[in-house]
Amino acid sequence: MNTIPEQHRQALSSAIAKGEFDSMRSIIEANNIDLNAYEEQFHTPILMGVLTSYGIKNENERVEMLRYLLENGANPNLNCKAGYNSLHVAVQQQRLIKPLDLFLDFGGDVNLADNNGGTVAYWAIQSFPWRTEGEERQFHLKVLEKIFMAGADLDRKNKYGVTPRIWLERSAEDVKDLAGKCEKLKPVYKASETQQPEFPTKLKYPEIAKHIRTNLIPVRGKADTTEGEMLRGLDNLRDEAHRNGNVNFGKTHKEYADFIASTLTQAPFFDKKEKDKISSAAKKLTYAKKPYLEDDVFDYLTDQICVYYKQKNA
Repeated sequence: MNTIPEQHRQALSSAIAKGEFDSMRSIIEANNIDLNAYEEQFHTPILMGVLTSYGIKNENERVEMLRYLLENGANPNLNCKAGYNSLHVAVQQQRLIKPLDLFLDFGGDVNLADNNGGTVAYWAIQSFPWRTEGEERQFHLKVLEKIFMAGADLDRKNKYGVTPRIWLERSAEDVKDLAGKCEKLKPVYKASETQQPEFPTKLKYPEIAKHIRTNLIPVRGKADTTEGEMLRGLDNLRDEAHRNGNVNFGKTHKEYADFIASTLTQAPFFDKKEKDKISSAAKKLTYAKKPYLEDDVFDYLTDQICVYYKQKNA
């Protein structure tokens, strides 16, 4: 994984966070920075940093910054460490419809799946049309048409067994008509050749975490085991914070954090110091307006869930 050079990280991150296009461009060009390099702390590519920056208040300015990066080689299909790319972020937020449209023009792959197996087509149909009308709705339909005509696979299942076509069946008539028209044209899908990077991990028990996710978390619904349900909830909390900035954070998300904290702190094999640390970590994930965007808490709690699994099955 190629990271932004250490001597330029702070200045570049600050320019992006403040939405300062000229500063961002000057730093990149003066130091020949790879536009597909990653921010080391959160392991997100530069493009995703601009896409999700809260310091950019004007969406047209965001599009201008993104276009500059794309025209100079930034790849919209690169995943962040959490397993999704810039298209997966943009397609789920109405305010980011213009960036999504732009990504599609620069080789955005509509069939690349996120960490839950959801493609751009899946999220576009599920979210569309964001209760829009008039010209705004027509623009959304235009973007949706681009997705269909890029060869979107409407029958690809996510990890819960749900396909874009299932959501299409529940869509408005204009969306159904558009999908039907595009399918009749038999669009050809051209897969991207994006090579996703290897990400470092600080997990103590990555293999146990992988085992729980693979064998103890079902494709849909609650897990049958306590450790499976804890990790399922933690993964949902991470996904909501990192991908959506807690836009959809609700009662269920807080219940996930509370369940993890109460279950682990009641376990007899953690001492008081560790229990206090667990409670403090889980508490950080309960604030709807303060999404926790670093990996340390999520990785720490994942490890404690793995310890719980090891002790329970010793």
